[in-house]
Amino acid sequence: MFRGIHLLSIDAKGRVKIPIRHQDQVAKICSGQMVLSIHPDDPCLVLYPLPDWQQLERKIGDLPSLNVHSKILSRKLIGHACECELDKIGRILLPSSHKNYANLTTKAILSGQGTSFEIWDENAWNEQIEKLERLSSQIDVPEEILKLSL
Repeated sequence: MFRGIHLLSIDAKGRVKIPIRHQDQVAKICSGQMVLSIHPDDPCLVLYPLPDWQQLERKIGDLPSLNVHSKILSRKLIGHACECELDKIGRILLPSSHKNYANLTTKAILSGQGTSFEIWDENAWNEQIEKLERLSSQIDVPEEILKLSL
């Protein structure tokens, strides 16, 4: 499981270094083979170990192909997907098209999301968290969350 939030630097060539604690997990799960794509709803990137990506891709492929929502999801998520591999020091290259989509320049937030990561521009991440907090104060808490015990 990928957990936690990490502030990353983006080098001049557009590479980010995956934190060491996650490098070990990635090596074990997928031998460093990952897939990077854009998030279909948010201005960030998603990064999956190859096996988890393949599972997601199959689920998307099973959706009705003539449904407009299926088309949008497929075209955004799968259409922008690119395979990447951790280099020998644990970095991945962010293509310029992906950096532009997520407005990434010099600093990024890597947010563990269980089986994947999100990669955000630092300012966009902070704005998103504030936006979600404002929205949550306007909407009733779902029953499933109220039943959750921490």
